[in-house]
Formats: sequence, C-alpha cells, structure tokens
Amino acid sequence: MRRTLLLILSLLGAAFAQHVELEQEVFAIARELRCPVCRAESAADSNATTSVEFRGIIRELLAEGHSREEILAYFTARYGDWILLEPPRRGIHLVVWVLPILAVLAGVTLLALLVRRWTRAAAAPIEVDAEGLERVQRELTAGPEHAPEGAP
Repeated sequence: MRRTLLLILSLLGAAFAQHVELEQEVFAIARELRCPVCRAESAADSNATTSVEFRGIIRELLAEGHSREEILAYFTARYGDWILLEPPRRGIHLVVWVLPILAVLAGVTLLALLVRRWTRAAAAPIEVDAEGLERVQRELTAGPEHAPEGAP
C-alpha cells in the first residue's frame, strides 16, 4: 500500500513539474509576441482575450512537439513580422537595429566637432599700445564724472 501511494505521489509530482515547465515555456514564447489588442505589451503580459488565445495555441503546439522557432514561424505566417516584439535582423527591419547606433555615432561626432570649435575659438589677445593703456588707466581712476562724452 505504501509503495503504491509513493508511486502515485511521485507520478503526480512529475506531472506537476512537467506542467510548470510547459507553462514557463509558454510564457517565454508569448513574451516574444506582441498582443494585437494592446500593441505595446507582449502576449505574456496582456490579459486581452487574444493574448490568452495565443498562449493556448502556444501550449497546444508545444504539446504537439513543435519547437520555439516553429511556433514563432506559425504566428509570423499569420500576422507578419509585426507580431514579433523584436523585429528580425534582416531586410528593412535591419534599419531598426542600425539607425540608433548611427544616430549615437552622429551625435558623438557632432559634439566632438562643437567642443573642438569652442576650444579653438578663444579670442586672440588684443595688442594695446602704451597710449591706449594710459588712457584706460586715467579713465578708471578719474571715475564716471570724468568719462568721455558718449560713454555709458
């Protein structure tokens, strides 16, 4: 009797473990798919009816023995590449991956050029003759009442 009970419990434990693994795989694949209703959420994070149906389809396909790639291909064939949260790195979708890198490189280059220009644009020293320097000294010591006409 004890052996039978232990056998039943171990089989139930194994079945539960398989169920947990299946659900983890279902949600892992669903995280790669866009919810067609919410659009900004994955099919794993959304509780929309369509996302729940997606997870059911994924569960069925996994139970039939399909791989992750086959399941993603199944959804892509029906909805197009749009359904994938991470677009494939080929064709026109390559722009999505390359454009941010190019934008950052362009920004860094522009910033480097501006910094270089600003550091080079320091004013050259002005040569002042002795007479001009003497005049400035007189005006500074004389005060505002003796300022030349038209001075602020």
